[in-house]
This record gives sequence, C-alpha cells and structure tokens, in this order.
Amino acid sequence: HQGKINGYFCQGFNPLAATPCKVKVGRALAKLKYLVTIDPLATETAAFWQNHGEYNDVDPAKIQTEVFRLPSTCFAEENGALVNSGRWLQWHWKAADPPGEAKSDLEIMAGIFLKLRELYQKEGGAFPGPILNLTWKYAIPSAPSPEEVAREINGKALEDLVDPKDKTKVVRKAGEQLDGFGQLTDDGKTSCGCWIYTGCWTEKGNMMARRDNSDPSGLGNTLNWAFSWPANRRIQYNRASCDPSGKPWDPNRKLIEWNGTQWVGADVPDIKLDAAPADGMNPFIMNSEGVARFFTVNKMGDGPFPEHYEPFESPLDVNPLHPKNPKAKNSPAARVFKDDLDQFGDAQEFPYVATTYRLTEHFHFWTKHTRLSAILQPEQFVEIGEDLAKMKNIKSGDRVRVRSIRGFIKAVAVVTKRIRTLDVYGKKVHTVGIPIHWGFQGVAKNGFIANTLTPFVGDANTQTPEFKAFLVTIDKL
Repeated sequence: HQGKINGYFCQGFNPLAATPCKVKVGRALAKLKYLVTIDPLATETAAFWQNHGEYNDVDPAKIQTEVFRLPSTCFAEENGALVNSGRWLQWHWKAADPPGEAKSDLEIMAGIFLKLRELYQKEGGAFPGPILNLTWKYAIPSAPSPEEVAREINGKALEDLVDPKDKTKVVRKAGEQLDGFGQLTDDGKTSCGCWIYTGCWTEKGNMMARRDNSDPSGLGNTLNWAFSWPANRRIQYNRASCDPSGKPWDPNRKLIEWNGTQWVGADVPDIKLDAAPADGMNPFIMNSEGVARFFTVNKMGDGPFPEHYEPFESPLDVNPLHPKNPKAKNSPAARVFKDDLDQFGDAQEFPYVATTYRLTEHFHFWTKHTRLSAILQPEQFVEIGEDLAKMKNIKSGDRVRVRSIRGFIKAVAVVTKRIRTLDVYGKKVHTVGIPIHWGFQGVAKNGFIANTLTPFVGDANTQTPEFKAFLVTIDKL
C-alpha cells in the first residue's frame, strides 16, 4: 500500500475478496509493477484492474500493474495430501486431468525457480546462496512429483545414523527415510522439510495412504488409517490419561499405561517410552513445567490472563468489564496501521453491528464458479432480525444498501428470527448478517465483495481481522 513492493506472487489466494477493506487492497495492488496469480479459477484479485460497475468501480487506464495469470490444477487433478483439524495427513489420488494449459503448482513453481537460478548463474544477484545451493534432485527437475516432495518433507539420513546407546548399530543408512522426528539430528547428518511430519513417508512407504480403519481398542483410535502428526499419535499429551503411577484413570478406557519397563497402549505414548513414572517426567512435555496451564506464560501478545476487549468498531462507548478505563476499551496489543486509524466508524453514524459468515451451500469464493451452488444460492443477500426490519420498514425480498465507513454493498434482505436483538450493557444492539461468497467472477450472479465493509485490524496473536464485529448502517433501496 506504500508503493514499496514491485511484484507479488499470489498463489492459491484471493486477497481482494478474502482480506479486509477491499478498497485499500485494490489500491495496494494498483501500485505493483506486476502481479502473478497461480490459481485454478478466475479470481477477483486477478481482475482487480477491470471495471465491473458498482462491484469494482475502478479506472483501468490508471492502473499500470501487469497481471500474469498462471492456471493451476485443482486438488482433484493431482496426487497429494490433505491435513485436517485432527492432525491427519491423508493422501489423495488424482481423479481427472486438468483442463487446457493448467499445470500443477509444483510444475509452475519449478519453472519459475529454474529460470531464476539460470539468471543468477549468468548475471548474479542479491543473496545468491539460497538460490544457487538449493537441493533440487528430482527425476524431472521441471516437474517434481508430489511423492518426491512428500519424501523430502518426511526427511532422510544424509549419513549413517548410529544408535546412541550402541555405536556399533546403524539405525538408518545414508539415503534412507526416517521413521520419526526422534531420528533427526542437529549435526547435519539428516535433512527434513517439516519435523512434525517426519514419519509420514518411511522406508515402509507412504503412511498417509494407509486405509485400515480397524480399532482394536474400541476407543476410536485407528492407528493404521493415514498418519497423524507428530509420530502418528492420535491424542496429544496422552500421558495425562494415567495417574502419577502410570495406571489409567479409567481402566475401561485404557489409552496407554506403564507396564513396568515402558509405556504401551492403544496410542503412541506422548512421553519418553522408558521414562518410568518415578522419574518425574510430567505429561505436558511441550510446556517447560510439564503440567497444564490455566493461563499463558509468554506466548500471547495480550496475555497472560484472558481479557475481554470491545471491537475497534463497537456500538458501546466503553468496555463493560472496565467501564471507567477508556484505555481498556480496545486491545492495546492489536495490530492497527497508522493510516487505518481514521477508517473506523462510530456508532452515531453506523449504529448496527455487522458480522460475516459462510453458507452451507458455498465454500469461500470457490463455489460461485459451480453452477449447482449458484442455483442453490442464486443471489447475494443479508440477514436482519425482525425488530430491525420493523424499525427500517424492510421486508424479506426488499433490496437494501449496507454501508460502513469504508464502502457499501447492495443485496436482498432476508428477515429472520435467527438474528435477535441483543441487550448489551443496557443498550439494544441490532445485527446485520452478511454471507461472504459473492464477487464479480464466476458463474453465479455478480455481487459485492463483503470485505468492502470490514476494517483493517489484526488481533494480538493470530492477526485475524475483525470480520465478525464491525459497524454498519442499513437502508431500504
């Protein structure tokens, strides 16, 4: 946005639609010399320079950014792995060939890298080491396979690895895949792309491709289905399922236990296997004190104790938990850029709270390219409660304008009992619900980008924007 960046490679992302304050993002993209998008679908980001009327009211003649669109494959058009919230790495197989000139992300990135390395070899350049010395030992250098990359991520021995307890015993020969992160060393004898994934592709093969759902324990522990990071462990900190002596708290749900010489059970023990209970190794091994925490120690920007702050755009004048402390209304640790401080609306002009969310029939901004999804949800809409609808004389089916200090969208109103009037600190608070899925690309009916309305704020820890709470006003058209 400051005009200091020349180029942007945008891989599998649609920031014009997915990040806050669309107008600011569009202005930032317009200051680039070039933009490269790598995506299987046409995105609003790739078309940010095009005028689409009210949906994207820009002057293409004033935008000099050169845009390169590189069509990539969809996940169903290539082999690879997906990781879910249960920490499972599950391998999937290619179901169809990609259309047209689409290539995999691996092939696209390989082509860019090889050309860049060639230029460095001929002309030199800044910080050449990572470019010229990068290991690139693929069967087809211009098209690394997902299987090759997965093996690299798992890690391998670069030299023979010996058993620390028996120096005469080689546990891994040079070139062999590692079994787990416990075999990684800090002396240059091993390589690994991501330590938590070590064990996903061993000398036995692709652990992510396993599909044995047997559950001998009856506890829902399917150790031979795919791979769970780290170490194929299904329940983290499972030592806590046992009492201090190593016996399960619930004998009928025996996850692991100490058998007198080592930890055994239906899951991979989350503790040193030969660490006897009497040794005093506590269950929460990733915490320095070894026990669970009721509050953070040093890992959160606004810790150590949980605290409530109002959003930067709030219908309230104070933080109800600290009504006499104006400095405690908003998080002092949140990320807000100086030039965004004057882009916050106040409750006098924008008296209603807005929140954005997804619909069952859509997935982010992808499925507006799918005709069936477009039929199921044919037009952009917003939801309001019955009380607000009565106040504003709005009925279901009316077209409305929702406006924040940053811009406006137009949509069909849906009056619903789902959204109720809230009573917050003695004040009636009305909410406008805004589904996010529309834009000006795809087969669905064009709509406004919901993030036209949202503020540029990052929370203190994850930098998550305030998509869920900001101020708007709404009027019937």
